[in-house]
Amino acid sequence: MKNAVVTGHMSGMGKGAYELLKQKGYNVIGWDIQGEGDEKVDVRSAKEVAEAAARLTEPVDAVVLSAGVWKEMPLLETTDEDWSYLMDTNAYGIFNCVRALVPHMHRDTAIAAISSASGMRGVPFEAAYSASKFAVCGFAEAAARELGPRGIRINVVCPFYVRTPMTDAALIEKEELTGITVEESYKMEGDQVPLGRVAEPEDIAELLYFLVSDASRYVTGAIIPISGGTHCGYGPVLSSYDEKDVE
Repeated sequence: MKNAVVTGHMSGMGKGAYELLKQKGYNVIGWDIQGEGDEKVDVRSAKEVAEAAARLTEPVDAVVLSAGVWKEMPLLETTDEDWSYLMDTNAYGIFNCVRALVPHMHRDTAIAAISSASGMRGVPFEAAYSASKFAVCGFAEAAARELGPRGIRINVVCPFYVRTPMTDAALIEKEELTGITVEESYKMEGDQVPLGRVAEPEDIAELLYFLVSDASRYVTGAIIPISGGTHCGYGPVLSSYDEKDVE
């Protein structure tokens, strides 16, 4: 049986990856700040991650790094605490886990990390968040060069809007400020996506599984958008053509 480690496995995209890997027959170990017992691991803590890695009793075949946080604010209102909150989890957390887990990995194994569409293109009011997610992409490209000779692959996925508890929480705050409901916000965002909807965690999990499976054995250092086409341009697809005339 193959072994996998998934961070942030208790909700959202991490939960989707955790459940899919179990369905595929992996023995999956979850690390999450909300976990209990040995599963309670804060990726921002070098001590907790090192101790969790030391508890591993079998080699690791697959790693999915999905622990992350999101917060929006105007650039000039971004505090040191905001910056550290986002960078410590999203950027340092990835580095911290890779550093601890690679010694437990053998040849022909793989790591998949979650960045964001905001890690491919800067987004207003997300300067700190975008910086933390760009860092994930740069780290993975550099790490791919170093880990390749060891037979370890590392790739990154960059989602746009995904229906997760973290997104729900952000949209609840938006609802309190604007009166726009959570479902209205999801619909508004989905209407801007060429494929016509926001992503579900299962959509992301399938790509994450592909990237840690043998099916992607010649893929490493890739930064892969999974945005329903949003990375190609944000906004209505149709302009001078009437939608009723397009099949």
